[in-house]
Amino acid sequence: MSRLRLAAWAAGFAAVLTAAGGLTPALAATGPSMTVNNGSVNIAVQGPRESLLFYWAVNGTATWHPETVAGSFSTFSAPSMTVNNGSVNIAAEGPDHSLVFYWAVNGTPAWHAETVAGPGSAYSAPSMTVNNGSVNIAVEGPGHSLSFFWAVNGTATWHQETAGGFGSTFSAPSMTVNGNSVNIAAVGPGNRLRFYWAVNGTSSWHGETVAGFGSAVAAPSMTVNGNSVNISVVDHFAELRFYWAVNGTPFWHGEPIAGPGSVR
Repeated sequence: MSRLRLAAWAAGFAAVLTAAGGLTPALAATGPSMTVNNGSVNIAVQGPRESLLFYWAVNGTATWHPETVAGSFSTFSAPSMTVNNGSVNIAAEGPDHSLVFYWAVNGTPAWHAETVAGPGSAYSAPSMTVNNGSVNIAVEGPGHSLSFFWAVNGTATWHQETAGGFGSTFSAPSMTVNGNSVNIAAVGPGNRLRFYWAVNGTSSWHGETVAGFGSAVAAPSMTVNGNSVNISVVDHFAELRFYWAVNGTPFWHGEPIAGPGSVR
């Protein structure tokens, strides 16, 4: 192939990728969610034609069993999954930016679907946890708000709260339960890292800035550890950062994990 023809082919291929909107980021945005459950490993993932798939294997075996949780055009984000009192729970963004919840009793392939919130309510992948007899879901809501939903185990009545108002949230959230409170972290305006918490059973959400301008350019991940809350996030230097605070205090400590340019 001549250099001229090679250059033309390369330009054409680049144009196709540009027109497609960048295929790799779109694929990377729909990663799996995983948990362990009663002697097995469970995985949920967005499947072909925006379906929702579930896989499980007994611990110590390599035999994976596939199940279809929901069919074509049901799922438009990465899922979030938890185990709750004898059942497996999955949440995902549904059609028209709705929020959908699925559950199945352990050991059965019968998946039950519930609409947590209707069209125009979910604009990111959700985060889900269980807490003191209830299921909790957080998601980026309309107008870059932060929405929180909860339902008592065994009921289909979902209650909505606003954790952060319009213009507060610019990523998928991460959520944990910590002692007697629920914690949520997300990217805020100006790529700041924001943290929200509420005492169990109350709808009063408290917001804190963990780190300032440019500190968060991707959805964070959060966990609890002893008497502290831990958050990791990528900043605008493509640097992996770690933040922690002692429970009940607003004093966040930051640490570099890997230097600038170390992550994508």
